[in-house]
Amino acid sequence: MSTPPSVPRTQAAGIQVRGATSSLPPGAPTLVVASGRGGSGSSLIAALVAAAAAGDGVRTLLIDADDLVSPLAMTLGITPRASWMDLRGGRVAPPAVVTPVSTTLSLVAGGQERLGGGSGAPCPAPERKACMRRLQMLAESAELVVIDAGSRLDAVLAAITPHAGERLLAVSSGSDPVGLASTYALCKAVHERHPALAVELLVNRQDPREAARDHDAVDAGARQFLGWTVPLAGVIPDDPTLAATLRAGLPFFEAAAGSPAANAAHAVVRQVLDPRSSSPTAGS
Repeated sequence: MSTPPSVPRTQAAGIQVRGATSSLPPGAPTLVVASGRGGSGSSLIAALVAAAAAGDGVRTLLIDADDLVSPLAMTLGITPRASWMDLRGGRVAPPAVVTPVSTTLSLVAGGQERLGGGSGAPCPAPERKACMRRLQMLAESAELVVIDAGSRLDAVLAAITPHAGERLLAVSSGSDPVGLASTYALCKAVHERHPALAVELLVNRQDPREAARDHDAVDAGARQFLGWTVPLAGVIPDDPTLAATLRAGLPFFEAAAGSPAANAAHAVVRQVLDPRSSSPTAGS
């Protein structure tokens, strides 16, 4: 099985397990879901993981870091009361941008301002980072925070806090060389900016054997060129039934219930909330 991030760093051959030890300050368990290229499915995975945790009674805060559209609101089929972009300029306090989804799930939507008074202009990187930092006060009352950071590197880096309870889930959804290279590039870029952050691979839309090959390729690059290993956080199988029912307009929670993708996301949640458990491998 892959070495979990809670295991002490491996000394042999100078290889380190990312995030095994950290001097970062504590914080609520946080998953930053990101990908090296668009279309990898980070938004759906973030929604599945958050829904799985909330379904277990875990108070979950789901944050959509996109400043252009609000894919998570569309996926969940809700109309958000506000966007995190409404925090720009200190116009409102963070609680004002939260939209309740259920008793245990809350959403901070992405997209343009919704409360009025906004400029509608793109959000510069420093301002984006400031807004994300302001959202940290909401995390204090959550038992799990899930952030859909998408595939834009500036958005991914702005979404990282960082703190000891935070992990980056790098989503890979293709075995082609370009897809694997983009995933490796994401891991490398995040490592260079936040060397103490735990980085794990989450393989999407693959069977276990393909996922194992993808993980081996990314991990081999990290071992050879960066000196650390990338654990496998889990495998989300290709789930055409879920995709079809969502396209047909079935509400997200009904479409996801009991689906193979939702069950796999639930396994990721269990691993995250129980650090004693091992990261699932592609063959488990």
